[in-house]
This record gives sequence, C-alpha cells and structure tokens, in this order.
Amino acid sequence: MTDQPKFCPHCGNELKPDAQFCPQCGYAVGAALNETAQPDPTPAAQPQPAQTETPTPTARRTANPSGNYFNWYFATLRHPSQDLPGTNRFFGLISLVAEALLLSLTLVMLSQKLTTMAIRTMDQYAAAELSRVLNVNGLIFKTGLTLFFLVIIGYAIYVGISYAFRRIITGEAQNFWDFLNHFAGVTNLLLIFNLITFLLGLITGAGNLSSLSIFLLFLVPANILISAAFIFIIIDDVPTPRMDKFYAVLLAELALAVAFAIFGFIAANLVGGSIVSYVESLYNSAL
Repeated sequence: MTDQPKFCPHCGNELKPDAQFCPQCGYAVGAALNETAQPDPTPAAQPQPAQTETPTPTARRTANPSGNYFNWYFATLRHPSQDLPGTNRFFGLISLVAEALLLSLTLVMLSQKLTTMAIRTMDQYAAAELSRVLNVNGLIFKTGLTLFFLVIIGYAIYVGISYAFRRIITGEAQNFWDFLNHFAGVTNLLLIFNLITFLLGLITGAGNLSSLSIFLLFLVPANILISAAFIFIIIDDVPTPRMDKFYAVLLAELALAVAFAIFGFIAANLVGGSIVSYVESLYNSAL
C-alpha cells in the first residue's frame, strides 16, 4: 500500500509494509488509515427554500375580486361569462334584489306620470280630489310594493327554470348559490340599464309623451339582456351535454313561456283586479 505509514503515529516505531498493528505499542495503524480515508460525515448544507412573501389583505382582495361585492360586480362587468370562484353566496342575491328594486321604482314612477297625465284631463275639482285620495291612501306605495314582489317572482322564475335545465343538460348537481352568483354575474349589466332608466324617469316630464317614449325605450335592452342571459347560462361550458343544446334551449323557452303565462294569469286576477277596483272606487268617490 502506498498510503501505509513507515512509522507508528502513536509511538514512532518503524513498521513493516502492510502492518495493521504496531508491534511496539499495539496501535491499530490500519484503522487510523481507514478513518483518515473516510469522507467528512458532516452533511452538506441543504439549500433553503425561497421564502414567499405573504400577501397583504389589499393584495389578496386585488387577486381575488370575489371577496368584495363591488370588486366582484366590476369584475363581472368586464367578463360576464366568467364564473368567479370563492364568491360570497349572497352577492348574486344582492344584485338581483337591487335590479328588482330599481325596476319597481321605475315602474312606480311611470305610473305616477301616467296618473298625472290622466288627472290633467279632468276638471279642477275632480283632479284635486283624486290626487288627495291617492296620496292619503298611499296607493302609489302599495302599487310599488306589489310590483317589487312581482318582479322578484319573475326573477325567481328565470333562475329556477334555467337552473333546472342546466342540471338536465349537464346531469350534474350544481350548488344553487354558485349558480345564482353566475346568473347574476351575467345579468349585472342589467343593473346599469335599470339605473339609467330610473334616472331618465326622474328628469322626464309627465306631460311630455316623447320623453316618456324614450323612458320606455330603455326598458327594452333590459328584457333582451335577461333573455340572452337565460339562454347563455343554460348552455355555457357544457362539453358533453346529455341532450342537444338547441332542444334544451327550446324546451327551456317553452317552459318559461308557460310559467309566465300562469304567473301573469294569477297576478292579473289576484292583484290586477283588486287594483282596478280600488282605483275605480277612488275615482267614483272623487267625483
């Protein structure tokens, strides 16, 4: 062995070639040689993983717009078709209720303007008496409250039928609140249309038919938008539908028409009839 020492490292005695022990002191020369040949048992320092910076609450809100209602609302305006995960379950409900409230206020405002136009056609005494009776009995408020509940029921029909046909076409059980948030995200633009229509109602005069026509014209995009959202939400992102999408939409539209026909019939008999009778009694008492 070329690495064999010539002298004992313990006592200095001369050693024979390939000697494992010192004949003088018994020192284990071979073991000492093996220890010097062993690598350093100290493990090499492991690289430390890079520390990620914990995002601040502001950064988390920016990265996840669904955590704040207004961030979620504007995110759905930019990308209505995208379903934002982690959205609060009540955001969609808030949007739909706000849309229904604005639409109800707009319809009440329209009824006030039409009532004013009708009063102008009467003689002075009858007009004053009818205006007094209407204000005292709060017919406008009752009408507005009734319209609000009717609009809410109308939204419920849209959501319920689209949810049912979505489950039919996908064959999967989707969480209702997630579906409601997605539906509201697609129709959030409707809130802007309703707000514009309401503001137009505030600035248009009651006796100006042309301004009232413009006011009514802004109600048309709202109907188009909710109809488009109704169709889109049923067939969106369905790679393998259980039935053809065309027939699914056709059946959904038929179900929607039947549901609104029944709803309109019930509303006309229960609500419309009572309102007409009440208005007639008020008019007769004012004459």
